Amino acid sequence: MMLISAVLVALVGVLMKRSDDKLVLRAALSVSSALFVIPFAFIVPLPTANVWPFLIGGAVVHLIYQIFYVAAFQRGDMSLVYPIMRGIAPAIAAVFAFVFLSETLNFIEVLGLLITVSALIAFGWPSDETDRLQNMAILMAVLCGTMIALYSVVDAAGMRLSKSVLNQGWTYIVWFFLLDCLGMPVLVAMRRRGALIAAVKPQIPAGLLAGLLSLISFGLALYAFSLAPVAKMSAMREVSVVFGALFAATFLKEPFGRRRVILAIILASGLFLMQSA
Repeated sequence: MMLISAVLVALVGVLMKRSDDKLVLRAALSVSSALFVIPFAFIVPLPTANVWPFLIGGAVVHLIYQIFYVAAFQRGDMSLVYPIMRGIAPAIAAVFAFVFLSETLNFIEVLGLLITVSALIAFGWPSDETDRLQNMAILMAVLCGTMIALYSVVDAAGMRLSKSVLNQGWTYIVWFFLLDCLGMPVLVAMRRRGALIAAVKPQIPAGLLAGLLSLISFGLALYAFSLAPVAKMSAMREVSVVFGALFAATFLKEPFGRRRVILAIILASGLFLMQSA
C-alpha cells in the first residue's frame, strides 16, 4: 500500500510543479478529493466523540503542511524541495511516534532509518552554489517535512482509534478528506478575490486528477499507518522521492544523474534494513 501511495504522491508533485497557480491547484485538489468521498459519508458511521479531536487536529496540521508545500514549490525546483520535505519526515515522525505513541525501533531499524533519511535528503540536496542560494525554498521544505511527520502521527493515532472503536477505518478516511477541503478554498478565496473564477477554471482538469490521486495515495497511507509502526511506514512512503526525481526528469526535464542512481541504491538498502529487522 505504501509503495503505491509513494508513486501516486510523486505524480501529484509533478502536477503541482507544472501548475501556473499552485495555490489554486492545491485548493482544487482538496475540493475534488472531498467530492469523491461525499457519497460514502452517507454510508459509513459517524466519527465518535473521541475520534473528532484527531480529525480536526489532523486537518489543521494538514492545512499548514499545504501552505508550506505550495511555498516550497513556488520557490524551488521539484528536484530540490521535494526530496528534502519528504526526506526529513521519517526521522521526525520516528521521534513523534516515540513520544506520543510509545513506538520504538531496534538498533537495525534505527540504522536503516538513518541510512534512508540521509539518502533521501542527499537525493535532492543542491549540487552547485547557485542552488544553495535557494535558502527560503529549503526552509519551506524543512517546515513542510515537519508537518508531514506531525500529521502522520496524528492521523495514525486517529485511524487506530477509529478502527478500535468502530471496527473499521473507513469513517476516519472519509471524514479526513471532508474536513481537509475546508481550509485551502477559503485561503484561495481571500487571496484571489475578484479574479477567483478566472483563476480556478484553468486548474479544474489537473485539480480533479490530482484530487483522485491524492485520495487514493493518502487513503492507502492512512490504512497502512493503522497496521504498522509510523516510522517504518513513513520511510517507505518517502520512496516517492525516487519516483518524484524520475518523473521530474521525464516530464519536467530536470536532471537525474549518476549521483542519484547511487543514492537510490543506498536508499533501498536502508529500507531493506528497516523492513527486515
